[in-house]
Amino acid sequence: MADNYAETISLAPMQGLTEIEFRRAYSNLFSGIDFAISPFIPLAEGFRFRITHLRDVIPEQNTRIPVIPQVLGNDPGKFVHLAQRLHNLGYETVNWNLGCPKESVARKMRGSGLLPYPDKVRSILEKLMPRLPMQLSIKTRLGFLKTDEFYPLIHVLNDFPLQSLIIHPRLGIQMYEGKMHLNVLDDTIADITHRIVFSGDISDLDTFRQLKARFPVVNDWMIGRGALTNPFLPGLIRNGQPAPTNEEQRKKLYNFYDELFCELRDKLRRESSILGKLKDFWSYFSRWFTDDQKIFDSLAHQKSLHEFMSASRSYIINAELSSFTGRPNTSVKVVK
Repeated sequence: MADNYAETISLAPMQGLTEIEFRRAYSNLFSGIDFAISPFIPLAEGFRFRITHLRDVIPEQNTRIPVIPQVLGNDPGKFVHLAQRLHNLGYETVNWNLGCPKESVARKMRGSGLLPYPDKVRSILEKLMPRLPMQLSIKTRLGFLKTDEFYPLIHVLNDFPLQSLIIHPRLGIQMYEGKMHLNVLDDTIADITHRIVFSGDISDLDTFRQLKARFPVVNDWMIGRGALTNPFLPGLIRNGQPAPTNEEQRKKLYNFYDELFCELRDKLRRESSILGKLKDFWSYFSRWFTDDQKIFDSLAHQKSLHEFMSASRSYIINAELSSFTGRPNTSVKVVK
């Protein structure tokens, strides 16, 4: 089997980034993504859901990259209610978010905030699974405060017929910083009875090959930040595509960026909103270039959308491209 074999590559849910606008623009220029997990849909206070919460998963808008809706919450009744609505839209699988590390989420015992409470997770699943009109997958971390939380969680999850288990091998309190706890996955992977999807820090082809060699039983992989910092990466892994020339890179990146801009303009309309969203994307897109910090600092201080677009397009055409190997998949922070 090839050392870069991947049965599927999915796009990770990144709130405010990997939504329908990004997915449409991406699918028109790049390949390698088999499907996406949507950024989470929060369970409503009551049983009524805003149409804006479902906009990202309207099937007719997701024909190029199929999407699996993700749900965030801890109320089985509301979960079933939302799942029925998603099922009526044609979805056969829903994903439960047990990984979101945001403090505002975790302190309400949602996302990774549920991981220290395996009995609570069991209780929710016992009420949820018999009533769910579709398959359930779960995206989780190794715990919220400590990795010891993962071991009892495995025994709970093994008792339920999950479609897959997506594992990001960090703790909730780590957010997206620090080293992954790969040793914990080494110790537990043989005990997990579900199909495993690995998610975390796949930043280049060499990193993927190292992870694949370490976890040969894993055939399904999820890429999030790595698809932003190198949109070519999923295709390199999934299809064995050769690295493009600099000219090919610039042409595709330029066209992709223009399509993304048009998508965001049609959705957000207000120049200030478009500008803010583009800055969010460029905290990752700046990694396309060797002078990533200088480029992002320059763009982050732009006040005019017109000037921002002119400068960012110029960088794509003229700035020195960074190597695919060793390219960071983290966002660039503004230097004060």
